[in-house]
Amino acid sequence: MDTEDEELLALLRAEVSEQLPPPVHTALDDVVRRGRRRLRARRLGATLGVVAVVAGVGITASVLRSSLSGGMPANQLAAASTSSGSPTTTLSGWVSTAHSNSKDCSNVLSVPGEPKADPVSADKLSDTLLRALMKIASPGTRLKITRSTAAEKPSSGDGLLASTWADVIDAGGGGSVYVEARGYTGTATQAADSEQFVNGGCTAPLRRTLSDGTVMQLYAETKYDPGHPSQALRVYTPAHRLYVITAEGFSSADWTKVPGEPGTLAVPDGAGRHSLPLSETQLTAIGEAIAGTG
Repeated sequence: MDTEDEELLALLRAEVSEQLPPPVHTALDDVVRRGRRRLRARRLGATLGVVAVVAGVGITASVLRSSLSGGMPANQLAAASTSSGSPTTTLSGWVSTAHSNSKDCSNVLSVPGEPKADPVSADKLSDTLLRALMKIASPGTRLKITRSTAAEKPSSGDGLLASTWADVIDAGGGGSVYVEARGYTGTATQAADSEQFVNGGCTAPLRRTLSDGTVMQLYAETKYDPGHPSQALRVYTPAHRLYVITAEGFSSADWTKVPGEPGTLAVPDGAGRHSLPLSETQLTAIGEAIAGTG
């Protein structure tokens, strides 16, 4: 760990110790399609054994140096719109998962077994996400960890083991990146095959296999609401850990309380930056960094 990493980790730990969040256990994992993303704040007690490791502590970093590796101009940060839903990409080393004899996108492989339910460190997940964002973001981009949760004693690996959410605010407006950790069964390829169409629709995702056997699966940009499009990347590591990384066209500033539904936040129709906060190259770079955590 170099000096820069040590300073960032110190900042993370200082924010957690000095700005203790209210005792509300929040899991931001419920995404409702068709127009808006709903972020349900649930009281998680004995059933999942969840504790909030970091909940809205507001860890902030600004990208100041033009020499940051992978930095891109603000006008290149948003991925191109794909009105047809087909994943158009300039990424190299990626292949389509579509099969010529596949006509039923609901007919996917079922992988038996129970995913492992080992705890995942939300501290480490947040730290990795923030460091990865600092390396790829343009100078002047503001980054902020807004929410993070972890299951202390998870009872099921297919449930949410940990999550973290970061605002990404640049010249194009406010966006965010959401990462959740889960488990999977079977091989990485079998798990990826079983979740080809998990986001809805019949557009086959793109896939890339890393040298250690990690499988990365990139889905097409979706626009259930033009104000806040989204794009997901699912990462299956050899340790049977699944990381779902989603770039969102809205930030925490766009969240509003839903009348009559205590503890529920929503993004209003039309709210957001009308573009993605990350390019496909940036999104997959974050995926590789998080895959390195095992």
